[in-house]
Amino acid sequence: MKIFKGLFLGIVSLFIGIGLAFAQDEAKPIAATEPRLNNPDVQWVWGEAVNIDTQNKAVVIKYLDYEADSEKEITIGADDKTTYDNIKSLDEVKPKDILSVDYINTPDGKSIARTISLEKPEEAISPQGEVKKEEVVEKSGEQPEIIPAAEPNAGGPIKEAGAELNKTNQ
Repeated sequence: MKIFKGLFLGIVSLFIGIGLAFAQDEAKPIAATEPRLNNPDVQWVWGEAVNIDTQNKAVVIKYLDYEADSEKEITIGADDKTTYDNIKSLDEVKPKDILSVDYINTPDGKSIARTISLEKPEEAISPQGEVKKEEVVEKSGEQPEIIPAAEPNAGGPIKEAGAELNKTNQ
């Protein structure tokens, strides 16, 4: 009889132990996410400066809208928090300059720039990053020599290889 009591208590404690092992804590309620007005999403635009209003600290940028596949214009203002790359202020921006702008949309519908970067053209900088290509030609004073291209298959190794191939096929 003692064996049955021990076996019965062992099985009951096994079921209780398994139940506790797989038990989960109560799910914590998830707080509803609200849109943050203090930290709005930063957006980005890359395009050509069309009009610069230095008195109102605003620039009109023409950019390509990839979703609509059409060119659009956006007016972006600058404030005291705006940082500049490759320029010191909005006064240095000229029409037709290429700009990259990180901006936010305010609740009243205005776009305010956080970062304005002036893109420099690549051909103005040599691979060494020091001297322009035009300066190299002016300093040397010589025109580059034009070497005519050789005629195709003019007795080179390609023609000889083809002749050997024809001999083996005959």
